[in-house]
Amino acid sequence: MKKVIIGLSGGVDSTVAAFLLKKQGYEVTGITLKLWDEASRCCNFEEIMRAKKVCFKIGIKHYVLNLKNKFKKEVIDYFIKDYIDGLTPNPCVICNEKIKFYVLFKKMKELNYDYIATGHYAKIKKVKNKFFLSAAKDKKKTQEYFLARLDEDILKYIKFPLADFTKEEVKKIAEKQGFFIPEKESQEICFLKDKESPYKFIERFVDIEKYKGCSIYNLQGEKLKEIEEPYFKFTIGQRKGIGIGGGTPFYVFKIIANEKKILVSEEKMLYNNFCKIKNIKLFKNKNKKVFRANVKIRYLHKAAEAKILKRKGQELEIKFKKPQFAITPGQLAVLYENNTVIGSGFIN
Repeated sequence: MKKVIIGLSGGVDSTVAAFLLKKQGYEVTGITLKLWDEASRCCNFEEIMRAKKVCFKIGIKHYVLNLKNKFKKEVIDYFIKDYIDGLTPNPCVICNEKIKFYVLFKKMKELNYDYIATGHYAKIKKVKNKFFLSAAKDKKKTQEYFLARLDEDILKYIKFPLADFTKEEVKKIAEKQGFFIPEKESQEICFLKDKESPYKFIERFVDIEKYKGCSIYNLQGEKLKEIEEPYFKFTIGQRKGIGIGGGTPFYVFKIIANEKKILVSEEKMLYNNFCKIKNIKLFKNKNKKVFRANVKIRYLHKAAEAKILKRKGQELEIKFKKPQFAITPGQLAVLYENNTVIGSGFIN
């Protein structure tokens, strides 16, 4: 019997994923990762106890791993630093790459198991003995964007039991089996308290006073106003909360952290057909200087046609066929061939 370790959050997706694996004949062990004491979901006490009950009901073993120190170092510190540097971070991408799948893979090796699994909506595709990440059946829920940094060495050991299910189908399975189904699915970052903003979270860890006070300028270099809030309360493309009324609406165009300066512009200036990405990972076209791909510049962005130009070192240039709105430094750009991930990098 093949053995699989599954990451269990206590939510409906990972619960049904574990149930399906057991039903398919695998020996399943559930592991819940304790990442943060004040988590709004995934690893708070209530979710951990729910995961334990689920494992008891399904008839599988369950363990909790304390990874709070590693999570603080790899995810929380990165999250805070990026905002203070004027960037917009993507903590879920980093957590999947450096925490969740890294730890599950390590445990798989230690315990001599065969696979790891999670309740993510994504698919593993094998092409000529190479493994790629691909979109799941449920195109509204598919999460391969957040998993795009996972290496091929790990991909070939991953099972995604929900790859060919829609969210509604998963809920029906959960309902039939008597599993817990939350009334409302959370879209928030897990370590933020309920309705807590990134700014309020950062305020708990750094001396906000030294960052307070920033100036808002237009692209012509005219100072429009000064505000008390820190510059990292804003993000590229933001319209609400700038506090400049009347006339044409202004959007955040650029954040210059070392000058505590925010540049604003009309909406049309936020469209651009060019960006650079760094810390790249390429799973295809590694030896090509120029190739084409569809590129997502954020999770909810529709992948857009682009030409990719390879530069020296860990950097690529992306030239979109059509201008894209609010290309934001710090966010992950994911390169696709059809629905298959062929690379990624962080917008520079």
